[in-house]
Amino acid sequence: MEAEHDSKIAGHFGTYKTIGRVRVNFYWLKMDENITEYVPSCDVCLRNKVIRHKKFGLLEPLEIPMTPWMVICTDFIVGLPKSNGYTKIWVIVDRFSKMAHFILVRT
Repeated sequence: MEAEHDSKIAGHFGTYKTIGRVRVNFYWLKMDENITEYVPSCDVCLRNKVIRHKKFGLLEPLEIPMTPWMVICTDFIVGLPKSNGYTKIWVIVDRFSKMAHFILVRT
């Protein structure tokens, strides 16, 4: 890992490029996990890599609904065992009254 990530020739590439370079010549159990842990802990990368996104903004509160069913939230519950052909549940919740509807879904 050190030879493919830390050397001056390697150039301190990110996790995915380092995994690709190591795979060319080596293999061991849990290789991807080891490299995924190693690269973010590299001292040189931690000191020199720049953040390439805008600063995160401030959180803004959601509007407070004035009447029932004006604002809803939805979610899916998936990965359930099959029951009469249904494997998912669609959950719809009213933010004002907290009333919920649970709808069975096949796909």
